[in-house]
Amino acid sequence: MAIDFYKLGRQSGATTPKNQQSGFEAFVGGATKPLETMLANSQAATAALTAAMPSGVAIEKVPEQLRSQVSQYLTNNKKAYTDAAKVVASGINPQSQRYKEAIEVMNSVNTKFENLSNNLESIAVARKNALDDPSYSAMTTDEDGLIYSNLANGSLYNTMSINDDGTFNYKDAEGATKLFNDFKVEKQGFTGQQAFLGLVEDAQKQAGIKGMTFDTLQGKYQTTINTLFDKLGPRGSLDYAFADKDFTTEYLNRKENKGVELNDLKKNPGNFVEEYKAYNMTKLRESYDAAPKYSEGFKGTAAYYNYLDTKSKIQNEIDDLNKFESGKAQEGYPIKDREISTVAIDRVVNYLNKKGGGYEFLQKKDPDTGGYSYYVKRTATDKDGNVIDIDLKIQDALTKDLEMVPLNIENIEQILKEAGTLPRY
Repeated sequence: MAIDFYKLGRQSGATTPKNQQSGFEAFVGGATKPLETMLANSQAATAALTAAMPSGVAIEKVPEQLRSQVSQYLTNNKKAYTDAAKVVASGINPQSQRYKEAIEVMNSVNTKFENLSNNLESIAVARKNALDDPSYSAMTTDEDGLIYSNLANGSLYNTMSINDDGTFNYKDAEGATKLFNDFKVEKQGFTGQQAFLGLVEDAQKQAGIKGMTFDTLQGKYQTTINTLFDKLGPRGSLDYAFADKDFTTEYLNRKENKGVELNDLKKNPGNFVEEYKAYNMTKLRESYDAAPKYSEGFKGTAAYYNYLDTKSKIQNEIDDLNKFESGKAQEGYPIKDREISTVAIDRVVNYLNKKGGGYEFLQKKDPDTGGYSYYVKRTATDKDGNVIDIDLKIQDALTKDLEMVPLNIENIEQILKEAGTLPRY
């Protein structure tokens, strides 16, 4: 079999820019830096590379950093192949041991060069995929995230070496030598989320059935959840659980997990998945409890059920707002015209404007509490018979200590009815 030793499909392309080494420098030169910093530096290098080449990064099959190694590997094996070929061509007995060994060497070199070519292509494709989609599963450790980002920006090439069989090694985040073919990051899946949303929809529907209770449904739902996690398997279950940032934060904030970092949890999840399985059931019960229930007094009244359904949907939106804006509002925002401008309050005011059918909602200093409150503009008649605008307080928005006060649908229900956003019955 004839081999063109020096033509392994090398593609033309731009050489590696000098400033592209920053990701690798963060990798090997930042041994005393936190892993998070190294990862952030590598991701910044990747982002800078893609920004500098918006039409696509030129990826060579034999990148500049590997050319010297590849050339030496080809040279060494070419000599072995050539020497063996001379033995075969010398006319010696094909049944002799020397002839057989020479054939074995030639076949071995053929296999090595095929492996080399295939592995170089595999690395180039892997890098292209990492550049096209730098995202990965929430369960991915910072160490693997660093390698994936270094692959994308090309700095991982600097740690690579060729094995005798034509495969490649790389250095991991701890400097250990690993086989590149074994490296893999999982992409974020959504099977778990989609299945759980289906359970939530079913629970909300079941809540409206006469005589139904969650305890009646719990066994069926628990079996479904158990089956879901079995189907996902260990890796899929971790992917599903770590994607839920609310649960992950709550889990790490538990007393027994004090001092445990997120990356440590990814490496040693312990009972994390089992706890998340129980959390799924808890959230499912909450969805059932929040859903409209069957009411004998309004049996057959479509308007009432339309009201309950719409109110439930608005309540879910408000719950999302309250969850998103929970905690202490950021201080240091400019105060103008006796109003404090915060992301939290503005978000809720925008929501009220969207839902209020043209009413003017605002927030301002509350003289009674020392904090800030939500108001809606109303018209009124003063003692002289003049029509004037007044600001009618809806509810507190921030305490005097700038703690967020959750928006309560009961405080805005009448306004939503007046605006037609919430149907009457």
